[in-house]
Amino acid sequence: MSLLKINFIILIQLIFTIALVSANEEEVKPTEELASVDGEKITVADVEQAIRLKYGPQIDQMPNEQRAAAIKQVTPMMAEELISRTLLLKSAKENKIEVTEENLNKTLNQIKQSLPPNVKYEDYLKDVGHDITSFKSEVKEELLISNHVQNILKSVTKPTENEAKEYFEKNKESFNSKESVSASHILLKVEPGSAEKNKSEQLKSIETLRKQLITSKGKDFAKIAKEKSDCPSGAKGGDLGNFGRGQMVPSFEKAAFTQEIGEIGEVVETQFGYHIIMVTDKTKGGQKSFDEVKEEINRRIEGPKREATMRKFIADLESKAKVTRSSALAAPEPKKTEE
Repeated sequence: MSLLKINFIILIQLIFTIALVSANEEEVKPTEELASVDGEKITVADVEQAIRLKYGPQIDQMPNEQRAAAIKQVTPMMAEELISRTLLLKSAKENKIEVTEENLNKTLNQIKQSLPPNVKYEDYLKDVGHDITSFKSEVKEELLISNHVQNILKSVTKPTENEAKEYFEKNKESFNSKESVSASHILLKVEPGSAEKNKSEQLKSIETLRKQLITSKGKDFAKIAKEKSDCPSGAKGGDLGNFGRGQMVPSFEKAAFTQEIGEIGEVVETQFGYHIIMVTDKTKGGQKSFDEVKEEINRRIEGPKREATMRKFIADLESKAKVTRSSALAAPEPKKTEE
């Protein structure tokens, strides 16, 4: 489990049920039609598979009561995503968008390499409802859509230097950075209510790993994290990225912000288990200059333009297609687009 606090919307998405039960645990038939695009059905089973592909097998671990509370909010959102995906895929094919075999194989290899060390590729495919052939087809479709979207977004003009500078002057406070650190960690998980014997064994194991890391001066940190860590970040060598104060649980935050860069810290205990932390970078707070944040400003200005362009494009596609929604889905309110 990531230590980073997850905002409410993402949490709701993450705890969505694989079984697709209703809020009062009524069974929903996998074949039930939620929507259709030019006669192509989008069923409950399609939504289930989309959830598995988007969030991974870890959602199986979510408590039933949380899944039940989230279902009504997530179903319409995911169904709308699938409607948009179907429209974009049809448009990509009509516009003869292509995906090279080289790019497809590269993407498949990236997916394989991103899996935790203890998860086999074949098992992952089974968990997300695919075999090798169907998954390859699914990934190819996603790449077709991605290439199509990139072509559509070429029409979005980039911000001028004057626009960027004007934005900077009006929003200087948002570029007054706070203190942050970049760190990696290794977690040996301890389940709540675990027996003292189990806790003792995990503590002993992580102390052994810490001694090994001190001996190697942290050079094999990523390797050990991939092999031993119980956190999903282990697949990335334990890398948690950059985070500020208030984003981690207190004991973890205190250790991370007080450690020196490259140091193998003392074992830290949290409600998740035992951690070894290695800080890889630190950033002091203060006002950033225009040159330091120019790229970020460009993204902030360009982002809404790109979103508006895609909303308008998809709305135009839907206006020309026959899209139906079941009574289980509330029809989305028209979204305003920027001309």
